Amino acid sequence: MKSTWVLYDASCLFCTAGVNAFEKTLNKRNCKIKPLQNKTVMKILNVKEGDDFPEMKVIGDDHKVYGGAKAIVYICRKIWWASPLWALAHLPGTMQMLDFIYKQVAKRRHCHGQCEV
Repeated sequence: MKSTWVLYDASCLFCTAGVNAFEKTLNKRNCKIKPLQNKTVMKILNVKEGDDFPEMKVIGDDHKVYGGAKAIVYICRKIWWASPLWALAHLPGTMQMLDFIYKQVAKRRHCHGQCEV
């Protein structure tokens, strides 16, 4: 069985907390969790040392790379209780709304509750 890689920014407390919260669920679904700062991951994604990581990434079992909201939606199809989000993402306009929400959260992920939401 092929693995899905869930890649997160290990320098981000918000991202790390999210990974910790879902680690058991993801592991049960053959998802390997790796930091974006991992040397192998950086090489695969062609990322240079010191580059910014604006969004999480998923390398699917189909070997495609998904980022941001698309990455979350990809993972949701593997989890029975999250699969409704995967289904909703296929309705017109939903993916654009999810992208917008993801980008708003990602912009503020380093402020630790001190920035204006």
